Amino acid sequence: MTSSNMPAASNGQQTGAFWPKITPYVVPPVAASLAIVPVFRDLAAKSALQKGLRPQGMTMHEAVMGGLKASPTVGVIVGTQMVLQSFLEKKMAGESKEAGLPSALASSAVVGAVSAPILAVFNGQTMGWGIRESLRKFSVKQGLAIAVQETAFVCGLSAADKVSLVMKEHFGDNKAVEYTAAFMSGAAGSLAGHPANTALTRWQSGMVVESISQSFWGAARKARAIGFFSVFYKFGKETMNSIANS
Repeated sequence: MTSSNMPAASNGQQTGAFWPKITPYVVPPVAASLAIVPVFRDLAAKSALQKGLRPQGMTMHEAVMGGLKASPTVGVIVGTQMVLQSFLEKKMAGESKEAGLPSALASSAVVGAVSAPILAVFNGQTMGWGIRESLRKFSVKQGLAIAVQETAFVCGLSAADKVSLVMKEHFGDNKAVEYTAAFMSGAAGSLAGHPANTALTRWQSGMVVESISQSFWGAARKARAIGFFSVFYKFGKETMNSIANS
């Protein structure tokens, strides 16, 4: 009787040790894949605005299907970035154990350069292109724009994180404040990197950026999209981590 129970106990121990090891690699891409679906309509609209076009109306079904088509790409992007950036920041931080702004910026630039092709694919998907077409049109200068975009995104997050600390001091450390801070972080990061994203969109379409004001076309739609993406992403991570640890 005792011997028959031993494998079950051993299996339970193995399962308990297994999930904590894989959740850091599984949760971010899954949460990102789900979070992109409700905001895809705004991202498609920003790409149209960046090209000087009027956004086409999307039915709920079309928006959901577009988001689902893009979700695997977004999942791979976020999964790769979270793992690689965490690794690089720890290496660059060295003995300080905590990454400062210089190491965060440097690691973000490396991550942006490494993930440039797949980020170009995702941006192409917001314009209705397939993976093959996006890769065929990919160029070195598009990769540079993506690296700048990702580095600027970290600058935005750093500024918004300081705002969130002030918000917690004044409004308390609760979920409402946390999710408001997440929205602000995403929106601020989006605005900081928007000119580079506009350059990417227009270059992919064979166009040029003609003025500074033009580089901010579609900024409001993208900031709203990334703000809500950050909220949904945070909620998804917390929910899945809670389930995994229960």
